[in-house]
Amino acid sequence: MATGKEPLPEHLTSRMTLTVRFCETDLMGIVHHANYLTYFEAGRVDWLHRRGISYEKWVEMGIHLPVVEAKLRYRKAARFDETLVVETTCAEVTRVTVRFAYRILRGADVLCEGETLLACVGNELTPKRLPAEIAAVFRSPETV
Repeated sequence: MATGKEPLPEHLTSRMTLTVRFCETDLMGIVHHANYLTYFEAGRVDWLHRRGISYEKWVEMGIHLPVVEAKLRYRKAARFDETLVVETTCAEVTRVTVRFAYRILRGADVLCEGETLLACVGNELTPKRLPAEIAAVFRSPETV
């Protein structure tokens, strides 16, 4: 992974589009702030799918990746029926954690940006080292 101020390799970023549903908005027709975490999760699952990964297979191996930290910064409002792009980047991989960075875009406008930190745990919910083959996925380009 990149260190310091080096840009991350482009192949670590994936993009997916979504359309804001009515149920995701408040009385003003603006996306409720809590839904951005759902958008981050959708982007993260899509990121894995684009690399040929089914999270269920990792669960069968006793590997779980719960979110242990989340950070968001809201910049502009999104509204019902707008098409947004969720940009998801695998920003850092350690022996036990994976950090993803996100940007929610409407055209060139950045609406929200943030990150999540996932920790690798086993079925007993205790920290576990990321198996090498799983760590390698977080450094890989899209295959699908």
